[in-house]
This record gives sequence, structure tokens and C-alpha cells, in this order.
Amino acid sequence: MHSMWPEEAGDEFARRRAAVQQSLHALGVRRLVLTSQDAIYYLTGATCEPLERPVFLFVDAEWPDYRLLVPLLERTHLHKAWGVKPAGIHVYREYPAPAGEGWADRVAPLLDARFLFEPGAPFEIAELFVRSRGKAADVLGPIRRVKTRWEIERIRCAAKYADWALMKLLDACYYGATVAEAFAATGGLQRKMLREVPDLDPLATKSIVAPWPAPLSSEPHSVPGARMKLERGPHVALALTRVNGYAAECERTFFTAAPSSEERERFELMRSAREVALHLARPGASCHDIDAAVNHFLAEKGWAPALRLHRAGHGFGLGNHEPPWIAEGSTDVLEADMVVSIEPGLYQTGVGGYRHSDTFLVTPHGLQRLTHAPDSLADLTLSRQSLRHRVRAVFVRRALGMHAGLVRGVHVETRASAAPAADAPAPR
Repeated sequence: MHSMWPEEAGDEFARRRAAVQQSLHALGVRRLVLTSQDAIYYLTGATCEPLERPVFLFVDAEWPDYRLLVPLLERTHLHKAWGVKPAGIHVYREYPAPAGEGWADRVAPLLDARFLFEPGAPFEIAELFVRSRGKAADVLGPIRRVKTRWEIERIRCAAKYADWALMKLLDACYYGATVAEAFAATGGLQRKMLREVPDLDPLATKSIVAPWPAPLSSEPHSVPGARMKLERGPHVALALTRVNGYAAECERTFFTAAPSSEERERFELMRSAREVALHLARPGASCHDIDAAVNHFLAEKGWAPALRLHRAGHGFGLGNHEPPWIAEGSTDVLEADMVVSIEPGLYQTGVGGYRHSDTFLVTPHGLQRLTHAPDSLADLTLSRQSLRHRVRAVFVRRALGMHAGLVRGVHVETRASAAPAADAPAPR
């Protein structure tokens, strides 16, 4: 098997290897051992699912090529890794292996007298490395933070699909719609990527697209149930896409019933908090200071940091959460060509959450938006149910095995073509 990457990608991978080797020279260390899927993918472009069979990548300050230690069944598959010659692929027997033939036995000869390994290595591996005089160190982190033109184009691609998915999701939402109906409307995303992205790698591609109905929208890391309904209150739509390794996200707060005056006020307060962060975010800005300014602004309006739940933003790249961290306590400083989210939110348990999130490129003069969904209250108040909505509701509810009465209930609900006014009782 050969690398999926086009020939011109070789320059990008060569740059990464040179940067790691330069860091090793600066640290006075000969060898780095990497075990995480993201690290191996970043340096070689190769994906694999190690499960209980770890994969080890060895970077030496002097070697012109990498070495790999892999389970025997991955040997031919990992010929696709950039910078690794077939002779550099070492193997161990299937887990659990006979004595003397497992990964713990075969890794020792590939270690240097002094070497570094990733801080996040699994405990069993880290324990062996420490016994072998290895030291945990984040060598790749600083190299990965600032993106190259090549990487930025791939994040732009992920952002394009996040926009598409979010708009499909919002288009499927109306008062009384189930989470399942909205989710079903985005089912074409994978097919679209398969058609449009050359050599799509499923192990490096994934998406999460769903609405969080109020009041569950106050719990941003919860999981919305398929049968939950979008009724009154602030809902949050999320589209997170990772395409051939690179990630982007777009989120919007939206309503399926006319918002109350208090809801309109909170929506605009969330947008104003975003403007505070957007105004400050530029090369040289302290990530701590950006989040502190947002906290100060919201605290003056009666929203203490505890009601925000999380930071103003974070970095994107191979991960959908990675440095720089735009948060109080962070030591990160923004630089041109970093890619970040800006997403200060407001959360009230039992009521709902308010959060817009976009993916931004840090430019020499500020931020460039990479996701482009509408963000105004007028655009995000969805009030009308169409025939298309009704048909989808019937098919989705039947697929979920809902009772016929619930399916018939769709038609009852649609006699009112619009959602109820803010002060009217919700229909039953």
C-alpha cells in the first residue's frame, strides 16, 4: 500500500521532520518515540487503528528516515507512511504475544540511551519508557500550533463542510421537530465528502452534527436523545467536521418559537461577548487576557464565570481541541497562521445555553472567518414547518419505531403554520 498524499505533500512532511529533528538537536536528545494516532499521522500521513496493538514511530535527530514498530498484521499496510522505508518497519507478534516476541520486547533495541516520549502515552508504555531512562516531553506541540498554507487549506475544506452541515441542520428544524429529524437531514454529508474529497481516509474523517434542544443546550457536552423535541427556548446547533485529518466547527444558537424579551437580551449579550474576544484576538495577544476580558465584560452584566462553563476559544488542527487555549490561566500567545475558535457562551441550568462558534484564521491584522453561517437573531428564529418537514417527520418517526399516534401527531401540529408567539402557551 502507498501513501494517499499527492507528491507535492512531500515538501510539507519533509518540513515537519526537519522541525522535529531541529528540536531534538536543541534539546540535546537523540531520539523521540511517538505512539498517538495524531502524532503518527502528522509526521507520516498514515492512519491506523491500533486498539490493543500499539504502533511506535521513532524519530532520530540524525536518521534520514523514520522507523516504525508495528504488529505483524500492519506491516504491509503501513508501507503507506511517508518517510518510512519498508526496511525500517519492525514488527512484533500478535497481542498477546509469546514471551520475547511482544511489543515490550521488540521496542527496547530501538530506544536510545536518552530519549523522549509523548506526555500522553498510555500508562503501560510510559512506565516501560521511564524504566528505560526515557523522559516525557511535548516536542510536537509547539511545532503544530502555527499552521502552514498547506494545513490552512485543509482546515478551510473542513470549514466548508461544517457550514454545509450546519445549514442543512437548521433547515430541518421547526417547532416540535425531533433531534432525529434534524440529524437525518445531514445524512448526505459523508456521501458529499466521498464524492468531492480525493482519497478520503475514513480513519481521519469524522463529523458530529446535531441540535441540542433547550434546556439541554445548557449542557454543551451532553448527548441529545433522538426523540427530544425542539420547542421553546434557546437551542444550539453544532457541526464539527474533520476531513482527512483537519478539523473545523460551526455552532449557532437558534429558536423554533419567537424568543421572549429576556431570551433576545441574552442572545445579544452572547454576541457582544464574542465581539469583545474578536476585537482583542490578533498576533501577540495573550490568550489569558482575551478570556479575562470576556469574563470581566459578562460579570458586569451579572454573568459570573461559573455561568460560562468553558473558555472563550481553543485551537484547531488535527484535533478539534488543541492549543492555543483562549482561557484564563493559559500562557499561550496568538501568532499569525494559528487557527482558533471564538465561542464565549452563557448557560443556565434548566433553561438553556447561548453559544455561537466559528473557526478563525489568525492573520497579521486580526482574524479571518473560515465558517460563515448566519448569526443574527432574525436569521436564527425558525418559525415555519413545511411539507418537506412533515414528510421527513413521518419517515424518521417510522424508522425509529414510534407509535402511529405520534406520526399522526405531526399532522395535528402542522395545522398551526408558525411557532407560537413568545407569550402564547405552547401547543400540545
